[in-house]
Amino acid sequence: MKTTVIAVTGSRKHPKPELAVYAVADYVLTEAPGPVVVRHGDCPGKQSVDAAVAEWIEACGELLGVTADPMPADWDNCAPTCPPVPHRRTKKPGDIAHPGLLDDYCPGAGPRRNRGMLTKEPKPELLLAAPHGHSVGTRGCMKLARGAGIKVHEVTA
Repeated sequence: MKTTVIAVTGSRKHPKPELAVYAVADYVLTEAPGPVVVRHGDCPGKQSVDAAVAEWIEACGELLGVTADPMPADWDNCAPTCPPVPHRRTKKPGDIAHPGLLDDYCPGAGPRRNRGMLTKEPKPELLLAAPHGHSVGTRGCMKLARGAGIKVHEVTA
C-alpha cells in the first residue's frame, strides 16, 4: 500500500491551531488511500500549528496509520548561500520561535526548512496551510508549493 506524504505549515501564533489538526484528520479519514506521513516544521509553542499537529499525531497517529516527519529549522547555523555580511538577528528575551543554543539566529533558517519540507523525497502531494495574518513563512511556503506543482489547501476558519 502506497504511503501518502502531506506537508503542514502554519502560523506560530495561530488563534485556532486546532483548525489545522481538523484538516489533517479530515484528509487522513476521507482522502488518504493508506498510511500517511505528515511532514511539519516542528515549531514549538502553545499557539503553533506545528505543535498542535504533532500533539495530535502523538495522541492518535498510530491508531490511524499516521506518522510524523518533523523538520525543525536549524536556527543556529547559516547556509553557504547566506549573505557574507552579518545578517544574523539577536533573539529577544523569551524567544521560543527560534530555538537553538545561540543568542542569535539565521533568518534564512525558516525558509530553508520550508523548502526542504517540499523537496525532501518522497515529496508531499499536498500542503495543508493555516496562515494567520501576515504569516510570511506560511505564505512563502504556499508559494513554493504552488511553484513546485504541489496542491495547496488553505485552512481557514
